[in-house]
Amino acid sequence: MEQTLKNIIKTGEMTQDVAKYLFLHGGILILKDFPEGCEFGVDCRTWTVGRKFLGIKMIPPGIHFISMSVPGAPKIAFFHNFTLKEIVLRKWDKKNEDLINCVSDDVELERVRSNLMNLDSHLGVYPFTDYQLWVSFSSYLTPKTLNRLPPTNKLGRISSQVEMTTLESETEKQLNDPHGLSIVDKEHRGRIRFSDESGLPVMNTKDDDSKLRFTEIPTITLADTCLKKSGIDASDRLEKFIEAVGDSKEVLAELQFAFIIFIVGEAYEGFDQWKRIIHLVCSCKSALEKHPEFFNDLLMVLHYQMKMVPDNFFAETFGNNFLVATLSLLFANIEDCNLPNNPKLKTKASKFKDLLERRFNKSFTLPDE
Repeated sequence: MEQTLKNIIKTGEMTQDVAKYLFLHGGILILKDFPEGCEFGVDCRTWTVGRKFLGIKMIPPGIHFISMSVPGAPKIAFFHNFTLKEIVLRKWDKKNEDLINCVSDDVELERVRSNLMNLDSHLGVYPFTDYQLWVSFSSYLTPKTLNRLPPTNKLGRISSQVEMTTLESETEKQLNDPHGLSIVDKEHRGRIRFSDESGLPVMNTKDDDSKLRFTEIPTITLADTCLKKSGIDASDRLEKFIEAVGDSKEVLAELQFAFIIFIVGEAYEGFDQWKRIIHLVCSCKSALEKHPEFFNDLLMVLHYQMKMVPDNFFAETFGNNFLVATLSLLFANIEDCNLPNNPKLKTKASKFKDLLERRFNKSFTLPDE
């Protein structure tokens, strides 16, 4: 990374040198026909745009999250890895209330580049005061992450409201029997229902190209989590996860990806996957000794993520009593494990636990056995 960008991360301030550097080398997103009065966002910041809005300029090189929404329609978003001086062209399809790709061949891009002086006043400036925060909670995202997790549609577009279908409906379609699973009569003596471990219907994304490609993680139930701290060790499942994604840093990348699309992109599938990963890593014991640096990094990732959540995040009305129990298990496991080569992990975990208890007014200590 250029020293100029390091200075941005360190200070979060826009100096004349930084402004000049990014004006000359930063990325540009041009968004045509986006309606006035609608919401547009980049990374952590969102705005209501005016009539003359055409996009964002001076975007630091690297991975960024672009989101947008119009009243009455789901929020849509996508990740993009901006390179130096890159111009990205997108267009808003008013009829379908969706984002489409613009023709971006070399001729079109050169035409836009030669016209940048005229477009400049219609382009917002990247919010540099938020850049340090964005880097903090997207630090493990890589091009590899963006290749494997977003949907397969052309833009990697993520929707906050994906059309779903039940497994019963899919099975009926495959059997070419539209009533076989749902009607009870002489020919069909019982209704077939598919449900998960919580008793909820099994739902799948209706359109395959809009489906997020999260890594499949074995479910850890609430009963598992509430076992006493000597009763569960999911380290073998973590090892399989690491093997599936390539390395432990990609586990953290998927955790960050899921969190971002939930908190910023309002995609609930992100929250579900985030919880699954949290439950998995917090239920490990032997892995604490095998991968101590991973858990050091995990605590740092969680620290920055907790800065972004609302104060009622762990309230029972938010449905996160499971999460309180899970994090409590993590703290207990770290306290009990033998870490002669990594004594800082226990100190870091203790400080993080105290921070959570003060911030959210919750106890993160497991009850005595």
